[in-house]
Amino acid sequence: MTLTVAGESPYLTAKGSHCSNQRLLKDGSLLLPLVTLDKKVTGAQIIKLDGTKKLLSGSQKKSAFIALSKLGEHPGTVIITEGYATALTVSQLHQGTVLAAIDAGNLLSVAQSVREHWPDTKIIIAADNDWYLPDELDKNGKPKKNIGKIAAEKTAKTINGWVTLPPTEYKADWDDYRQQHGVGIARHAFTQELYQPTLIKKKAAVQLNNDTEPSKLTLYQMGASQRGEVLLTRYDGDLALDGASETVHHYDGIVWRPVSDRDLKREMVAAFMEEKLPYSPHGISSAVDALKLQLPMMQPPKRHLIGFSNGVFDLKTSQFRPHRKNDWLLLANDVEFNSPISGEILQDHAPQFWRWLNQATANCENKTNRVLAALFMVLANRYDWQLFLEVTGAGGSGKSIFAEICSMLAGKGNTVSASMAALENPRERALIVGYSLIILPDQTRYVGDGSGIKAITGGDEVAIDPKHKQPYSTRIPAVVLAVNNNAMSFSDRSGGVSRRRVIFNFSEVVPENERDPLLRDKIAAELPVIIRHLLHQFADPQLARRLLAEQQKSAEALDIKRGTDPLVDFCGYLIASHETDGLLIGNAEIMPFNPRKYLYHSYLAYMKGNNLNKPVSVTRFGMDMPGALAEYGQHYLRKKSKQGIRSNLSLDIDTAIEWMPKLTRDSLPEE
Repeated sequence: MTLTVAGESPYLTAKGSHCSNQRLLKDGSLLLPLVTLDKKVTGAQIIKLDGTKKLLSGSQKKSAFIALSKLGEHPGTVIITEGYATALTVSQLHQGTVLAAIDAGNLLSVAQSVREHWPDTKIIIAADNDWYLPDELDKNGKPKKNIGKIAAEKTAKTINGWVTLPPTEYKADWDDYRQQHGVGIARHAFTQELYQPTLIKKKAAVQLNNDTEPSKLTLYQMGASQRGEVLLTRYDGDLALDGASETVHHYDGIVWRPVSDRDLKREMVAAFMEEKLPYSPHGISSAVDALKLQLPMMQPPKRHLIGFSNGVFDLKTSQFRPHRKNDWLLLANDVEFNSPISGEILQDHAPQFWRWLNQATANCENKTNRVLAALFMVLANRYDWQLFLEVTGAGGSGKSIFAEICSMLAGKGNTVSASMAALENPRERALIVGYSLIILPDQTRYVGDGSGIKAITGGDEVAIDPKHKQPYSTRIPAVVLAVNNNAMSFSDRSGGVSRRRVIFNFSEVVPENERDPLLRDKIAAELPVIIRHLLHQFADPQLARRLLAEQQKSAEALDIKRGTDPLVDFCGYLIASHETDGLLIGNAEIMPFNPRKYLYHSYLAYMKGNNLNKPVSVTRFGMDMPGALAEYGQHYLRKKSKQGIRSNLSLDIDTAIEWMPKLTRDSLPEE
């Protein structure tokens, strides 16, 4: 290594992989040491700038590999690739220890070495897809073969491993696929394409008894994989594995429910106890680990299906049908779905709900339809709309009933209570995984950038750090509902929160003597009618989405934002033009202070006149104004002039007079 320098490899940089601490030769070639599992260095691979690869003279390739990081004591998953660039990409796509076997011919020997060293480790072969057209021939006139796939499947069969192949109809490895589609899509494809080839049955080296059939073996005599099969039969074969969290799920005839490792172990112990056989904790754990290697991977739930206790409603066909295992539903409502009676309407057949709805919306028809759209969003679990609901208002205005109805629509078992802080903390986020509705109830006033709620509602993968388990990242497919007396205040004005936030203000307080303590239970009895109405009114789900978009731009939503964000409120006193013929921007140091000439002076006067502390700097003011003005559907324009930078904004003196300094009102000129 004395002839090498640390640096960034041009070969990897050209592929979009930026690694600054690679070992490089003087000509920029990449030097990669080959090691074995017993930590012996057996040689090195050289990759030149043009991608040409060769082994250093005297290198021993068999069973050796290039390790991306220090090998752990007992990794849960080992992923083996052919090339080094592919290994770098795969390390971004799936959790595990990644090894580069150099080429397809060395996959088997490396995988066998891993299996011997770590018998219970899950081994994944991240294969190259050496795809060819069916009629393509090699130089000898014979049909070409997909060498990468063949070598990977042979290896996986031999060591009881898994294969994942880039889903392409052209020659590609996982690095090629990442370059074309990006890390996010590649990560999803990597998990979705995992499969386990049919195992090669080997003749046992030692037979317990010549006439002993495998079915006659006791649990005590069985290997880990056989015990795993026994465990699978105890769940009627209805188990599958979630690739992101490595959690086993059981289909109960309605939905796929997660089964903890502890429950699987207890079930395995129950099998031993029924046979009155001894067992060891290690043997039980190895059976569960072997089971996971045998299970099919779960598929994403079908978005057009809404689950009920007695079947599913298909939004595409507007038909109700029985449950199917391959719907892959994770959630279902506790309510039975039944056909409506003739002439069914909310006013007559759900009178308690109808009375609450009109009270909460102050008998406003437009707002009524938008509240119903919000309820449909919860019922259909339309987290993919990338919106979150915020209901605010005084105590006794119906906010809690709205949250209760949402909980009933999602199903009590699918609802979890959390806080904004929980959405931003990986450890606390572990508590909200697996739920379709996250309610943030009666929060103390929140002030922050909303990074957690942005990531979750935006469909981004977020870090999850469960106790006593391996951390992982996943998307949380849930609708978020915040309920509070005081609206949340967000420091982010880039639009990331604003375009996701749907605010409802319940302004009508029900008098104390008119409140019904049994209202929740009465509405619960009307739930089937409410559900049928929502499915009928929003047979086209996009109608609900459009109504929520209207609510985002409503006057009541803007009033709430003005009350929580001084800069947004300040923009309400401005008049925007299509030309840059308004106030100069200015700064805090310009004298004399003139709010009728300088926009930033106007802002400072607004803050002082309203007794507000901590005005933003002129730099932050310039960065945040576009987002604040966007709440009014206006644009922020600026242009250099001889007097300074001029904006397209002017003061509405008639309204700004309430906070404008008296001296400024009477004496200072505009220009």
